[in-house]
Amino acid sequence: MLNINAANLYKAFRDFHTLTNIRIVLFDKTGQILLAYPESKSEFCTIIGKDATLDQRCADCDYANFKLCSQAKQIINYRCHLGLSEAIVPIYDTSGILGFIMFGQVLMQEGAKLTREKLHREFNDTAFPGIHDAIDALPVKTTAELEATTTILQALVSYLLSNQWVTPARSEFIRHMDSFIEANLDKTITVNDICAEFHIKRTRLYSIASEYLGCSIATYIRNQRIAHACRLLKDTDMSVSSIAYAVGFSDYGHFSRIFQQLQGKSATAYRRSQQKYNLGGF
Repeated sequence: MLNINAANLYKAFRDFHTLTNIRIVLFDKTGQILLAYPESKSEFCTIIGKDATLDQRCADCDYANFKLCSQAKQIINYRCHLGLSEAIVPIYDTSGILGFIMFGQVLMQEGAKLTREKLHREFNDTAFPGIHDAIDALPVKTTAELEATTTILQALVSYLLSNQWVTPARSEFIRHMDSFIEANLDKTITVNDICAEFHIKRTRLYSIASEYLGCSIATYIRNQRIAHACRLLKDTDMSVSSIAYAVGFSDYGHFSRIFQQLQGKSATAYRRSQQKYNLGGF
């Protein structure tokens, strides 16, 4: 489950569509649609979706690429089973994949004529009323335009995460525990500390962790330390070593290894990437 700021996301998605004329969709990590702009699918997808077999192929294609995106934790550009260009950007934090943003149903200008001809041959207006007009109405983009669209989308994902427009659902207890961890990031925090603070048994704490976190308490605390380090790298001028100590790592080398493991890049490289994508607002 995800908590989303629907009003702000809707405006950002609408602005994205205004610039690109491409539909954009937010999915949770199970592939359920949470928000889309425009809300309705393209006429082409609507017509195709009326055929149960084709609709299942579309779902299977989406699922396979969600899986690839989840594993790679980076944008996936691909052609769908009907030859249309699509892209999926993962939304994730240190706790793992939260969801995905997809745009697609685009014809590449370099091969648009051939793809249209192929689709016209494959589908006829008798079996699929209106399909030919729908094929001709599909947006066409150059490679450069699609790359620019991808860059904008990656920046949007970074922005919505930093502004917490998309956050993982949490139980009330998890929210209180998060506050406790954040207030004590510069200290050693153990399971016993959390149990004592909230007067809860270890077995109950482990049960809550299993239900809401998907990892051990120790791993979650470590991930929260790195998440806070990411915020400090983005929002302050503190040195990387000072940040490491501020989030509870007494060994700078250990911090560097864990940060690289979780973020896929060094803390210095992460700071540079955040400076690159800091758009200052939408």
